[in-house]
Amino acid sequence: MKTMPKKFTILFSLLILSCLAQTMHAQNHSLHLNFPGHKNDTVVLAHYYNGKLFVNDTLIFDDQGNATLDDELQPQGIYTLYFDEKKQIDFLLGADQTFSVRQPNEALEIRGAKESEWFQAYVDYLTEKKTEAAKLRQKLNESNSQPDLAAELKQKLAELDVEIQEKWKQEAKKGAGTFYGKFMASNIRPTMNKEELPAPVQTNDSLLWVYNYNFNKNHYWDHFDLLDARMWRTPTINTKLNDYFNQVLIQHPDSVLPVAVKLIEASKINPEIFQNLTSFVLNNSIQSEYMGIENVFVAAAEKYYLSGEAFWTTEKTLENISREVYFRKNNLIGATTKELFLPDEEGNYHSLHQQSTPFTLVVFWEPECGHCKKQVPQLFEEVFLKTDPSKLAVMAVYTQTDKEEWLKFLEEHELNGWLNVWDPDQVSNFQVNYNIRTTPMIYLLDKDKKIIAKKLTVDQVKQLLDQLIETDQ
Repeated sequence: MKTMPKKFTILFSLLILSCLAQTMHAQNHSLHLNFPGHKNDTVVLAHYYNGKLFVNDTLIFDDQGNATLDDELQPQGIYTLYFDEKKQIDFLLGADQTFSVRQPNEALEIRGAKESEWFQAYVDYLTEKKTEAAKLRQKLNESNSQPDLAAELKQKLAELDVEIQEKWKQEAKKGAGTFYGKFMASNIRPTMNKEELPAPVQTNDSLLWVYNYNFNKNHYWDHFDLLDARMWRTPTINTKLNDYFNQVLIQHPDSVLPVAVKLIEASKINPEIFQNLTSFVLNNSIQSEYMGIENVFVAAAEKYYLSGEAFWTTEKTLENISREVYFRKNNLIGATTKELFLPDEEGNYHSLHQQSTPFTLVVFWEPECGHCKKQVPQLFEEVFLKTDPSKLAVMAVYTQTDKEEWLKFLEEHELNGWLNVWDPDQVSNFQVNYNIRTTPMIYLLDKDKKIIAKKLTVDQVKQLLDQLIETDQ
């Protein structure tokens, strides 16, 4: 048997619902497998949880291809039979957990548990429709010179999509009150009816976008019960969360944070979901490539982790989170920067907050930094010298303490006109206040010294400044 990929983490104890464990007449989980093509082979039984696969058990087939597992009832969710990297069979485990899985030939048969049977029938249906869609897309790719045929194929694909959506609704209705029904319903996409909107909105693209955005934001979870622990044991949970937080919501802290807090607060009815959702929001926000979403990280960290609410956090993890908050909280997008009052090479002090231009760049750099050697002169030549000095001031902060090294670089690249300053005694705490753990670090500030953007490249500075100065005029 091939070894399991590292991403599959072995659980040393299975999650058992306490109410089932205490029930004297609890039904058993009995799984019988018949795979004649895998005689004397092994298969791993695993389950999805919070976007990952966790191993439950390893079953060994006899010389007839049979294997049986008898156990206590397991949490309902989507499970998988992992044979190897090329063969993995997902199945649904509902309330009735006594059934058989057979594959006497190519077709897979599940018998004994109604929800599991329904799910396999749905998988077979979906496989057929995916094959049909793939053929239509292939024909569409080959129909570039035939507009009528392309239009016909696009129509068929649209009809197929509608058919599948109707299938979800039918299956959800058929399985009402069961996990299968809830899982089928979770696929249904809420859709705004444009015809129900006020007439002026229907013909105004900007207003229509706002209505559509608010509809998607407010109705995204209509059919996906985020507070049902069973839904966290499906392969779709991470896709749904990522799509909502990174695609549906506007990537701005004012849009993301209130929604995140609302969902997290609602999840407190279930400690397991509270943990999962809070962890997702924290990790997703610190990993986001969108500027400003780290505001969400700091707010969530302070509200749930540093306050002590995150009961699952280890001391080491809490220490790491505390350090990140410490370095980030004073330099968030939209915040007013901490004052920098630093001397130049002659010992004359300069104040960041007293710069009177509409925009100010603060550049933290050091001569031995490879990126600094390229970007600092580039910033001087391509941005500073080409920008109206009444519009832009630049404070360039040398982060080290070797004055000779600093002055040599300034002279070599003729960085005249900047406020070239340093902190020889390292007393200003700029490393923390501006999160200077790598260089170069470029901040763009407005006239009130609020942070417009940070961690910028020279190209980003040029593009952003051009837009801002044009708007400011």
